[in-house]
Amino acid sequence: MDKKILLIELAGIGDVVLSSPTIKNLRKSYTDFLIYFLTFTQPAEVIQKSPYLDKIIVFHRGFKGIFKNIQVLKELRGLRIDVAINLYQHYTLKGAINMALLLKFISPKKSFGRNTDGKGFFYDIKIADTINTKRHDVEYKLDLIQALSCDIKDKKLEAWFDEFDKKGVEEFLGENSVLDSDILIGINPGAHRPAHRWHWKNFAEVAEMLAKRYKAKIVITGTYNERRLAENIIRKTSVKPIDATGKMSITQLVVLIRRCNLYISNDTAPMHIANALGTPLVAIMGPGGMKTAPYQKDNCIILKKDVECSPCYKFKCEDMICLKAITAEEVIQASESLLKDYVKN
Repeated sequence: MDKKILLIELAGIGDVVLSSPTIKNLRKSYTDFLIYFLTFTQPAEVIQKSPYLDKIIVFHRGFKGIFKNIQVLKELRGLRIDVAINLYQHYTLKGAINMALLLKFISPKKSFGRNTDGKGFFYDIKIADTINTKRHDVEYKLDLIQALSCDIKDKKLEAWFDEFDKKGVEEFLGENSVLDSDILIGINPGAHRPAHRWHWKNFAEVAEMLAKRYKAKIVITGTYNERRLAENIIRKTSVKPIDATGKMSITQLVVLIRRCNLYISNDTAPMHIANALGTPLVAIMGPGGMKTAPYQKDNCIILKKDVECSPCYKFKCEDMICLKAITAEEVIQASESLLKDYVKN
């Protein structure tokens, strides 16, 4: 009977991207194991085209997903998992207890996880972890599989897509008169957490200036729920950016970001996608810690202010002093240093 490993990442899209080196190295070390991946619906979309997994199992958020999750739990229990590895950290005791109950029901032979500030006491094999460390999240994830005797040979992040995604993006760019020769600058003004959103007026100022200096075309990315931000920016600028908010799948977004000559983003999932692809990136980091900042340093400039209350993990913030301290001129200067190979007008 095939041996089975279950990776658990009940978190966001960006967290799954940060898990890509772990998934890749685990597959290279355990070629004869079946590797399953448990995550939520949206992260499942970005990892569905990974070549390293045998099956992705989707856990559903909220009350409406309860009955579906009962079936998921039965499936997981029936798999008779040999090793379960929870890749995500424990922010709260409630989250830790939920994970302990999940593992109790699945009943793997061995469980691995992060002992975040003592909250991972229930794992068979645990690694030391703390919320406010500056050591990167990718390294903690890799520690888990090193505890499983994996060789870590490649720490490069990955984000996946296929030819169908490429064709869809090519059609979108063609419909918006973007040529292969055009400089394309992507901006991502949204974020799941409002506390991570640099003001849209700043993005408008940056878009206006860079479009004129480089004769560049600007594309605004984001979810359907973030389309108001795009509309505000478009109204504020004379360069009329392309609105891609809510108009493509997450894997098509991967292709679009890959096409960009520069990407400017808040601290959110597309920031990590750009970093994984090696797209030149200006990352506007507000309250988030360096533990989840862009991992790959080449072609990446991180703008972050050290304020007294940072890092913090608020969903909303009244003061936003960390983000207000980052100016449009700083973002423009960072962008120009990454666009140094292109001629200014």
